[in-house]
Amino acid sequence: MMGRPSNRDERYEQVMQALVRCVARYGLEGASLAQVATEAGLTRPLVRYHLGNRSEMTLALQAYVLDSFDSQTDALVEALPKADPGTALVELLFDDTCGTSPDMVLALAALTAKASEEVELRDACRASVLNFEAAVAGALRGAYPQAGAGAVDACAHGVIALYYNVSSLRPLEMPATWSETARGLAVKLVRELEDYS
Repeated sequence: MMGRPSNRDERYEQVMQALVRCVARYGLEGASLAQVATEAGLTRPLVRYHLGNRSEMTLALQAYVLDSFDSQTDALVEALPKADPGTALVELLFDDTCGTSPDMVLALAALTAKASEEVELRDACRASVLNFEAAVAGALRGAYPQAGAGAVDACAHGVIALYYNVSSLRPLEMPATWSETARGLAVKLVRELEDYS
């Protein structure tokens, strides 16, 4: 007779999502096991089982957030159409209905702030951001092979800088024109690559 399936993975995901929300709301140092437990609707001992102590909690958050960003980067590149992938890239990045949650971006910002104190965390965060930039540059390079590497890399850098700016400030509920201006600038950067044909 087989036992019932474990819900460990479901509970872990529930705990991690609650941790991300708490870090987004209270910061890395302000998020406590008790707050995460309340947010997750679970007991504190169960949350501690999944997260451990504060340093283990930070490591768990780091792995979860960076793995999520890396997975989203891969999915983004895979979702790009063959026709006009540059514009599609910008539309996907700046679409409010899909993409990275503001809480996840704020959790990354909290990890980035902590990274000044911890070399391994800094290296991991940097690698994730540079992976994102390289993936965007690769997609643009494939779409605009006539553009030089410097122009493509500068475009990719500008597009992701605009994306991170808009995403990290989304909780401020900026006017729609503000994010549309950033999206328009990103499109303009991509369109400039067409001038190399």
